Amino acid sequence: MYQKGDKMTIDEIAGLAGVSKTTVSRVLNNKPDVNPETRELIKKLIEKYDFHPNAFAKAITLKKSHNIGLIIPYDAEYIFSNPFYVEVMRGVSTEVNRKGYYLLICYPHENNYINIYKQKRVDGFVVLSPGTFHTNIIKDLNDLQAPFVATAKINGEKNMVSVDVDNYYGATLAMEHLISLGHRKIGFIGKPSLASSQERLRGYREAIHKSGLFFDESMAIVSTTSSIKSGHEAMKRLISSHPNLTAVFAANDLMAIGAYKAVEESGRKIPDDISVVGFDDIPIIEYIKPSLTTIRQPAFEKGIKATKILIQYLEKKQKPKSVTMDVELVVRESTAKPGNKA
Repeated sequence: MYQKGDKMTIDEIAGLAGVSKTTVSRVLNNKPDVNPETRELIKKLIEKYDFHPNAFAKAITLKKSHNIGLIIPYDAEYIFSNPFYVEVMRGVSTEVNRKGYYLLICYPHENNYINIYKQKRVDGFVVLSPGTFHTNIIKDLNDLQAPFVATAKINGEKNMVSVDVDNYYGATLAMEHLISLGHRKIGFIGKPSLASSQERLRGYREAIHKSGLFFDESMAIVSTTSSIKSGHEAMKRLISSHPNLTAVFAANDLMAIGAYKAVEESGRKIPDDISVVGFDDIPIIEYIKPSLTTIRQPAFEKGIKATKILIQYLEKKQKPKSVTMDVELVVRESTAKPGNKA
């Protein structure tokens, strides 16, 4: 006998309604070809006994879990301390919720995402900003034939769909702005393992060449991480080795914030002595002093777009295509014409 707190099964609901399990399943999934009176009876029994079908069993039957996996190939501390990635994830979560799906966050450990997909616990994946160290994940997903969309491209990797921005063009905008102000001694700080940073470094180099300036490789400092701390350390090295520096292009806003501290420690001021340009336009940089000139990329919209492409494929089998989103230069207080030290 059923007692409150017991979990009903689909077989028991079918028995109470005097129908087959298949008929109950059709009602649960809003399928046609069920007598209206029978449908109403089953709905009342489902409500009365607070019946909820087993999600995994349902996924196996329907070959659809209604879950989206978010593969985060970085440490949680690194990701959640960077407002840019948080904005991308907010976009993913917003679109997942809007479309009636659920989000399963996955930190790759011993290829656990492979088992998650094989167990039908997710229908597909969004891969958060993979870098050159994560080509194994892309290969695994392709071998599985698992639907996925990445929120960044990997240079040279053709077997993936991504939503990204034109990082080279963004870097060109940043450099053209600094050069137009009259800067000639311009440094770069960034993280080389990310395709985005590689493209921003390429844009930095080529902008210098196109302007007829001398390119000094030692003025491009690369770090293993793209944090405030690494930006601080890279900028200290840059100032120490190039005391005549008048500007720096940081491959992301967090490194630019770190650069601020290094400039202050050197006894100089932004932008009087050194101009700084970042990349991303994370929310906080509008409020630091001086406010940061940066290249704005649509982080939140990037997460939404990647998720939308994935779900359109899952639901309509629309062949997914990579998307390049726009960037723009946002001029604030951290850039000005070089002073007498140029």
